This record gives sequence, structure tokens and C-alpha cells, in this order.
Amino acid sequence: MDDLRLLQQPPAQDEAAAKTLNILNSRLPNWETLLKSPDFDAWVTHSQTDATNLTAQASIHSVFHLSTSKESLARLQASNKERTEGVIASAQDAALSRYILEDDLVTLSAELVSSQEHGVGQPTLLEGLEDMHRKLKELQNVQQYVRVIDQALRLSSSALQEFKASTSEKQLNPSALSQYIKLQEFVAKVADLCATGVSPDPDSTIGLVSFLESVRDRTWLDIKGTLSDLLVASAEKLSWPGSIDWSAASAADRQNFISAFFKLLKLQEIGETLKAPGFNETDRNKNGIYPLQALVKPISARFKYHFEGSRETNRVDKPEWYFTHVLNAIHQHRNFMETTVQTLLNATRYKVINAHREFTRLLFPILLRKLRKSMPELLGDAALLAHTIYQSLLFDGQVKEDGFGLTGTFEALVTEGKVEEWPGVSDVILGNKEWFDTWLEGERRFAEAQYDELVHSPDAWQFVDDGEQTEDEYSSQSDLRPTNSARRVKALVDQITDRYKPLPRFNHRARFLIAIQIPILEHYHTRISGSLDAFETLSSSLMRVVPGALAGQAGHQHDTRRLTTGVDGLQRLIKAFVSARWVTIAMQNWGEQLFYLELWKEINERASLRAKAAVLPSLPTPVPEHVAEDALFDELIAQYATLTARSEDLIVRHVVSEVENLLRQHIASPWSTSSEERLSLPSTLLAPVTSFQQQLAFIASTLPASSVTILYRQIASSISSYLVDKMVFQQSRGKVTPHDAAALATEYRLWIECSRQAVGKTVRKLDVPWERFRDAAALIDVSAEEFGPLTRAVRDGNSEVFQEAMERLTVSCYSQAEASHVLRLRTDSTY
Repeated sequence: MDDLRLLQQPPAQDEAAAKTLNILNSRLPNWETLLKSPDFDAWVTHSQTDATNLTAQASIHSVFHLSTSKESLARLQASNKERTEGVIASAQDAALSRYILEDDLVTLSAELVSSQEHGVGQPTLLEGLEDMHRKLKELQNVQQYVRVIDQALRLSSSALQEFKASTSEKQLNPSALSQYIKLQEFVAKVADLCATGVSPDPDSTIGLVSFLESVRDRTWLDIKGTLSDLLVASAEKLSWPGSIDWSAASAADRQNFISAFFKLLKLQEIGETLKAPGFNETDRNKNGIYPLQALVKPISARFKYHFEGSRETNRVDKPEWYFTHVLNAIHQHRNFMETTVQTLLNATRYKVINAHREFTRLLFPILLRKLRKSMPELLGDAALLAHTIYQSLLFDGQVKEDGFGLTGTFEALVTEGKVEEWPGVSDVILGNKEWFDTWLEGERRFAEAQYDELVHSPDAWQFVDDGEQTEDEYSSQSDLRPTNSARRVKALVDQITDRYKPLPRFNHRARFLIAIQIPILEHYHTRISGSLDAFETLSSSLMRVVPGALAGQAGHQHDTRRLTTGVDGLQRLIKAFVSARWVTIAMQNWGEQLFYLELWKEINERASLRAKAAVLPSLPTPVPEHVAEDALFDELIAQYATLTARSEDLIVRHVVSEVENLLRQHIASPWSTSSEERLSLPSTLLAPVTSFQQQLAFIASTLPASSVTILYRQIASSISSYLVDKMVFQQSRGKVTPHDAAALATEYRLWIECSRQAVGKTVRKLDVPWERFRDAAALIDVSAEEFGPLTRAVRDGNSEVFQEAMERLTVSCYSQAEASHVLRLRTDSTY
């Protein structure tokens, strides 16, 4: 190919010119050499001749070589084309062969890959062989398992037949259980082999072992059932499950019963030795004394007949029926258990068992089964659920009152006395968080509905009639006559306490307290506080009526001013006062009760309960170590005490404000200038004195003596100070003449007389809060002869002289400067 390309190229002119130039440069280095050379012309001629010859020769050679080159080129091209076509044909054949090989390879690979991976196609031969081998091994395993199961079943049947054949003997011989022992050993051997990994299929061995164990356990239960049937049959001859009159039974019947009883106990002893079902660590506390378990069966059958079938006695809304049924069974057979059965137990190794307690314990599963079956229906009806739980708690309480406890039962025996307190059959519901939460929510809604009803009832804020209060309320509430709402709130909280008081777990009790009782007390506090807020706003603006909280007469359109003035306004404030005070006293009494003391102690000691209580601002802050001076309701008591003090202050301000408003005309009128010896009371004093007396009388008729005394002294002291400040120190009525000096004392006696008529039966020392008024009247009401010396003693005398003068007049509350100021009220004063 390179030669072909070389021949096809034209002559290289540049190369030829370069060679020619080199030859000339070597021969003629410069122009002068050429001109001087004698051979110049000859060279020229020779060169022209050579050029002509070369041109001719080149032409001839070019034509020759060109034709030769074209012929060679044609031959080479034809040869190369032929070779190229051959190469292309070979390449195509190779490509086709590659595709064929790939198809063959895919086919072979497909035949080697499992068709089951894609779910289509037929299995490979290898797969078929493997599958057949696997099935063969499975069949071999199944054959082995069947042989094992067959052997176990044969041993089970033999054991049962062997035992039944020995039941006619007077005493139970351990040899009657030889076949069962073989069955037990066989099951243990298979379990050991499976556990050591001899079987290639662990999952199937687990199922095999479980089945064998069930066969073994079923066999023991059948053996036990054989003797149980004998005991029940002998007991039925004694009228079981009815009451048994042991002394009236025939000797043969009693002997048959005793024999069957002891055989069952002997079987139980053997079972403990063999570690038969019910004697392992996990479920031995679920077992019981065999004879008593047998005697419970007829009772359980009768229970099913009445309460789990289609009879009318099977009513979900009457849980008390089946609880009572079981209680009757407990009481009915108590004497038989405590005498006959206990005597039989005392003759065996089970003498530590209390027959009646064990019999009672074995009856509980009957109720637990019934409760579990009833729960789906009960969860849909909050009232039925609450009723059922209440009845279950009553049942637990009655059983405990009858002396039941786990001490002396089979459960205590197997745990060596390490038993907790019996949780009760109610624990099957209360121990389930979802079921307990459902019940708690239902109780919360019910309590809230009751609260809303009692605070919105028409008579909610009326005072309770004396005849409606119980002796306990009179003694515990310090003769305070509450409103209906306060009394009902206390009753509601007590009712809720009665509902959850029987709960055995403190965390359940705490949840009732936190979720229901505390919010009710908080809501009632807010209700009273809001009513006082409304009263203050209304009394200041007289723009809108009081919300219905303390209205007392809802539905009537009252004059806005009447709601906050006079006795009507006072009545609303007293209702708030007695409502808050009643609940405060109730909480103080609750806090001293053992139930709440124990509950608060548990809340402080348990971290989970402390966390729940800490989020409630109305409960004291719990601490790990219980502080004795703290009580459960201390925080709420403090809040209600503040509310009580506020309402008390409003009562005082209301009465004082009423009287002061009515006194404005009186303290602005001049002193009487009557010439008569006996002074007459001014008419301007009639209205304030009447209002004062009426409101005090209402206070005395509705509040206890202690509260009346406190309120009277505050009210009277405020009015007394007001009168003295206005009439004496500010001389709002001007100065009084010696002739009219007794007017102040007369008015003082009038206030005292009104106080006596209003609260004289309740309050002692009525004049104490009127001391300033009394002493001012005493200083003013002296004769003209005594007034001069008195003035000098006050003005010029030393402290001893002043004190002697004050003692003569029985004046004690004024200093020397104040006394001198009082004396200036007289027109004959020299000040």
C-alpha cells in the first residue's frame, strides 16, 4: 500500500530545484566567476541540450510509468477489494455465531435457575430432585413425629386406664401412676432431644414438644377429674351444692366422701412430687386444694346455668345478682368448711390451709370469667360500667369483712407465706388501664353534670331550711346555715369519695381526687369569686344585673339598684360568705379524716403520684418525706379562706356604706336648739338607724354567733369612727351649746339600743366598738360647772391630772390632744 501511494505522487519540483541550485552554487559561487569563465557559453549550450534531452526522456518515461502505475493500481485495488469482502464475510459469520452462543448460554442459564423465583415455568431437574428429597425428609420426620405422638397417646391412654382401675381401692397407691410417670419421662426425653438440636427443624420440634406437654397435662387433669367426679358424686349424696348437714348424713355416705377427699389430697401430694401441672413456678399459685376445686365445679355449673346462659337471671344490668349468688355460696358452706373440711385437712400435710378461705378463693375465677365476658358490653355504657365496678367493690368489701385474706390459702402455701394483700375481683377491671380510664372518664362526666345541675338549680343560692340539716352538719359546721349549692357541693364531693374510697390502689384513688374532686372545688370557688366580682362592678356602676350565681331569684327582673342595696344586696354577699365558709369547714374536716391523711401520705411518698399532684396549683407541693403539718386540702382552704375574708369585707363595706350614705343629711344638719329639757331625736337619724338595725338583724338571723360578733364589731366601729370624725372632729353640724350637749349622748344610746335589738342575743359587750362615740359623748355631756375644770385639766394639766379627769368620766380611748379637740365642740369651750 505504501509503494502504491508513492507511485501515485507527482515529481517533487521543489526538491529538484534545490538540487540544481546547490550544483550551481558549488560551480559558480558568484556572478563574476560566471562571466569570466571561458566555458560559459559551452555550459549554456550543453545545458540547453541536456534540458531538451531530459524533457524528451521525462515525457517518454512519464507515459510509460503512468500506464504501468495504473495497471498496478487496478490490480492492487481488485486484490484489496477481494480481501476486504472476505474479511467482512468472516466478521458477519463471527457475529452470527456470537448471537447463537449467547442464546444458547441464556437457555442453559435459564435451565439452571429455579423457576420458582419468578413463579412461572417448570422446575429444573435439580430442583425436582431437591424437592423430592425434601419431601422425603419431611415424610420421614412426620413419620417420626407420628410415632412419638402415637407413643405419647398410648402412654396417656394406658395411664388413664391404669388409674381408673385403681379407683376402687380404699387408698390411692402411687403405683397406679406408673404409666403416667412413663409418659412424663417420655415427654421429658423428647424435650431434651429437641433442645439439644437433634431435630433438623427447630420450629416443628417446638410444636411437637408443646403438643406432648399438652397431652401430659391433659392426662393429669383427666386423672384428677376421675377422682374429682367421685368426690362430687359422694358430695351430691350429701345434698351438695346445697347446705350439708354432716351429722344427719349416713355413715356410708360420709365415709365415701372422706375416702374420695383423702384420695384427691393424696393425688395432690404425688403431683407435687412429680411436678405435675399446676405445681411449676409459673402457675402453682393458680392451683388450689384438689378436693375443694372439685367441690367448686357444681357451684360453677349452677352459676353458668343462671348467669351465662339464656335465662332471665343473666342480665348485664344486674351484676349484684351474680355477686350475691357467690356471696350466698360462701356463707352457705362456711360452717361445713370450717368444721368438717377443716378437720379433714388438719389430718394431712395441708393442715395449714384454712378451708373456708381456700374455698372462697376458688370461687373468684367464676366471677372473673363473668366480668371479662361482660366487659365489651359494659364499656359501651358508662352507667352500667360504673354500677358493675361499684358492685364488685362492694363484694370485695363484704368478703374482706367476713375475714377473707390470702393467708392460709394454697397460694400462701406455695409462696411460703409471701403473699400481698388480696386485690379483689374488681382488679380484673381496675387493673386494666384502658378499662379504668373509661370508668374514670364516665365518673368525671357524671360528676360534672351533677355539679352543673346543682349550681344552676332555682334554689341553688337559697339558704337551707333548718329542718333539712342533719345533726352531723350542725355539729361539724359550727351551726352555720349554708346555701343549697354549698351543701350539695359538699355532698357531691362526699359522694365521689364514697365511690372511690373502696379502691385498693392509692394511684387509682389519687386519680379520682385529681381528676374529679379538686376541679369541682376549683369551679365552685371560681363561681363564688365571679359573683363577688359582679357584685362589686354592679354596685359601683349600677349598669347591669348580677349574673345568676348569687341572684337567688333567677328569672325575675329586679331593679338594678335593689340588687346591691339594702338587705337584698347584703343577702347576696352573705350567701357568698356562708357558701365559701361552709366548703372551707368541710375541707378542714376532710383533711383530718384518716382516709385523706393516708392518701396524702401516699402521694408524698410515691414519685408517680407526686408528679401528678405537682401540676395542680390547688394542691400543696408534695415532698418525698411527708410533712405532718401539711394537709391535703391546705392550698384550697387558703384560697377559700381568702374568698371568705373578701366576702366578709364586702359585707362590712356594704352595711357601712349604706348607713353612711343615709347619714349624710344628718351630719350636715345643725344641732337641736330645743328649749325643752328632754331632747328629741332628729328625724334625719331615723333612716340610717333603721337601715343599720335591719341589716344587723338579717346578719344575726343567717350567720352563727362568732361571725355575727366579728361583723358587728367591724361595722359598728366603722360607723362610730365616721360619726365622731364628721360631727366632733370636723364639726360638720357646728358647735353644740351646753343646753344641747346631751344630744350626742342621746344619739349614742340610740345606736346602742338598735344594736341590742338586732344582735343583743348573740353579741356580748355591745358598746365596745362604739367606744370613740361613747367617750366623745361623755366629754361633751358635762354640766357647765364641771366643764370649766375639765377644760383646764385637759388643756393645762399634766398627764396625771388628765388621767384622773378621764377616769372620773370613764373615758379611755382619747389622748390629751384628742380630748382637747373634742371639747372644742362645745360653744362654751375656751380653746
